[in-house]
Amino acid sequence: MNLDLTKKYPSKLLLFGEHTILKGSQALAVPLPNFYGQWAFSTDFSKQLDLAKLADYLEVKFPGYFDVFEFEKLLTRGLYFESNIPTGYGVGSSGALVAAVFDVFCKNKDAILKTDLKPFLGKMESFFHGSSSGIDPLICYLEENILLEGTTKMKSVALPDFSKMEHWTIFLLDTQMPRKTGPLVNIFLKKCENTIYLYQIQTLLNPLIRTGINNFLAGDWSFLFERFHLIGESQQQWFSEMIPDAFQDIWTEGVANDLYKLKLCGAGGGGFILGMTRDFEKTKNALSNWKLQVVFEN
Repeated sequence: MNLDLTKKYPSKLLLFGEHTILKGSQALAVPLPNFYGQWAFSTDFSKQLDLAKLADYLEVKFPGYFDVFEFEKLLTRGLYFESNIPTGYGVGSSGALVAAVFDVFCKNKDAILKTDLKPFLGKMESFFHGSSSGIDPLICYLEENILLEGTTKMKSVALPDFSKMEHWTIFLLDTQMPRKTGPLVNIFLKKCENTIYLYQIQTLLNPLIRTGINNFLAGDWSFLFERFHLIGESQQQWFSEMIPDAFQDIWTEGVANDLYKLKLCGAGGGGFILGMTRDFEKTKNALSNWKLQVVFEN
């Protein structure tokens, strides 16, 4: 066991592929170091939340894999996971915690093949959500950028050279509205029972997402801005339930202007909205009622 109180476990950001990955689209998820968690000690045991229950869960579901005795001993000394990752935002608050527990307390983590890591971590994260793909804790643990093809195939990819980004900025808009992913996914899957709707998603939106990912990875920022426009416009048409009412107007304004574009970030319904702009200062003024945070810029 190697407990490093200085090590930070990043959150995760889904840049492209929200919902549509369930119907065969590509998706791109990356570590988001803007938010992170790390191990710490405190005399305030309320900060431990469900860690004791998680230790019990690991002992039952993963017999022999984790040093549960050491985990529980450190909990009695006040070990907890200190995190500034917002919960209910879809950026991996539980994923970072799972990554940290796996990293420190899994006895033979290096013996687990990388191909087996995603379902293993997903089974761990199921303690929090009932079910988990394992993508969030995988990214938080590996700190790699993952390109997904549907729900089964994935590979690591390199990010573009942001020093050539010039005046472009990709940012997060904080809706200050936590949400749950499950009900939003159910809305999407229910709508996909309509064959015309599903056909539009698979033949119109999925190719846009693939092109947007290619533009991003290649650093083609002007073309990416066009993809943001088309994806955001499509999401307002087909995923309107995922865009909170308070943000419909600024979303429409983004579609109409050439200053900024907005798209879903994860499941939608609140949390963060992902934006791209050619002038971040003007965009901050235009969206002055909301807190914006830079993700990628020159």
